[in-house]
Amino acid sequence: CSTLHAADYCGAQACKLWVENIIIKDHISNLEPNELRRLTENARACHADPLYEAAGEELAKRAPVDVLAKTDSQVLAEIVDRHVPKRQRRTQELAVVTVNGKLLIYDSATGSSLRSIAAHDDYINCVTYSFDSSMIATASD
Repeated sequence: CSTLHAADYCGAQACKLWVENIIIKDHISNLEPNELRRLTENARACHADPLYEAAGEELAKRAPVDVLAKTDSQVLAEIVDRHVPKRQRRTQELAVVTVNGKLLIYDSATGSSLRSIAAHDDYINCVTYSFDSSMIATASD
């Protein structure tokens, strides 16, 4: 990234693009997932758009969940937006609990109710989604 900064500072756009292309062509596929995550975040910070796009695509293809969990939230959101097909995305769900032990699930984009679950006999203390949003856990006294 320091080479990209230097080229950018000097106004050497062609040099910056050449460095990005060398990294894309020769190095991205050889990086470990955590190195790839850092490169993606640094490329975004350096405004190295071709490198950011290529590194983000590679990260989306092969990074394990634990590496993605450490990724900057803005970068992760952009990776999902660019590289996860829209048909694979889940509805953005909002979980709401009631004092009488019900779990209510809403579509956060539309506000429509998706389901109501009698989860507990008493009030629910907490609710959380699993990392991949495939499960919801609730807790009560």
